[in-house]
Amino acid sequence: MPPMTLERIAVQCCKSCAHVLNSDSSETQLRCGLGYYIQPPLTRKQGRMDSYPVVEALSVVVAGARALKGC
Repeated sequence: MPPMTLERIAVQCCKSCAHVLNSDSSETQLRCGLGYYIQPPLTRKQGRMDSYPVVEALSVVVAGARALKGC
């Protein structure tokens, strides 16, 4: 396993994640949209913003935990 560098950590945080949703209704203004993006594009429907979990900008989520946390 390669060593963790600042560049690698920065790529893995929520603020730079491809699944993050901007939200005015959360205190961090970010929500995890993984549940939205895993739907097939043609059938994708966005739910209410409060159905997506609030995430911190610098939160680091490992791939295995994403399935468990929905993020």
